[in-house]
Amino acid sequence: MPLRATHIRSCQHKAFGMKWTVAVLLSLGFVVSNGPLAGQSVTRLLTVEGFLTPESVVVDPATGQAYVSNMASPPETYWADTGKGFISRLRPDGTLDALRWVESTEAFVLNQPKGMAIHDGKLYVADNTRVLVIGLADARPLAALEVAGARRLNDMATDGQAVYVSDTGTGNILRLDRSGQGRHELVAHVDGVNGITLHQDQLYAVSWDLGELFEVPLVGGQPPKPFGLEQYFTHLDGIESMPDGSFLVTDFTGNRVAAISTDRREVRTLYELTTPADLGIDRARMRLYVPQLESDRVVIFSLTHQSSPAPAP
Repeated sequence: MPLRATHIRSCQHKAFGMKWTVAVLLSLGFVVSNGPLAGQSVTRLLTVEGFLTPESVVVDPATGQAYVSNMASPPETYWADTGKGFISRLRPDGTLDALRWVESTEAFVLNQPKGMAIHDGKLYVADNTRVLVIGLADARPLAALEVAGARRLNDMATDGQAVYVSDTGTGNILRLDRSGQGRHELVAHVDGVNGITLHQDQLYAVSWDLGELFEVPLVGGQPPKPFGLEQYFTHLDGIESMPDGSFLVTDFTGNRVAAISTDRREVRTLYELTTPADLGIDRARMRLYVPQLESDRVVIFSLTHQSSPAPAP
């Protein structure tokens, strides 16, 4: 999720140094280029129009239905309690099922819904300082979980057991207490943390402020470990993992979807498009959903993926 009021100067600085960036990465053994990663490519299938500032997409693996969070607001209110947000639902074939599948009401307010996760038949939605819980079967509001000290809750992820939420405002990643008692557990701190995902019991995060990816240990108390790619990206928004441990990310101000190899040394642009936000993936159908936040659309891609070779010892 973008921080529109604060990123312009940083973008200008990074753009000025892009030629130096490429030279440094190549000297360190990184590969930075356009085009697909070996064995990986995307094909644009469908563009769905008519959303209102769509920020995130999550796909229910049980049904193939995709859910889109709509902030329905101009940049100056991206983090305000407007009460205007809503959730859309797409059919498994990518066509629109219900634009306003869940709307904001006085009894169950949606302000600026952003990242989402699906767990145990429920949709979890990050909404400023709360996490909303909605039943998938009937769109019934179930809970609004307060997160004490939260400032800008942004993305969510689950490993099938626990549910995690990132807070861009504080830099904290929390393990959510779903009992409603507010005993959320601090997992790690990453400055400007935005998108989060899990792969093989390991959490990964991207930073909007730092333009970097991090491996985040869930046990052992070790600090987050950077990938070392901060000179390549501008403002990272979403992240998803692939079965072989490679990653897909969206660079919001870099205007592209990129892939990172399993050894974390090869970075390729898969597709260029403006303001790509928090991407979602349908692994069963190998489809990638990318919301274009400032264009009010979601672009759906067919994803071709072959496992990258294992890193050299």
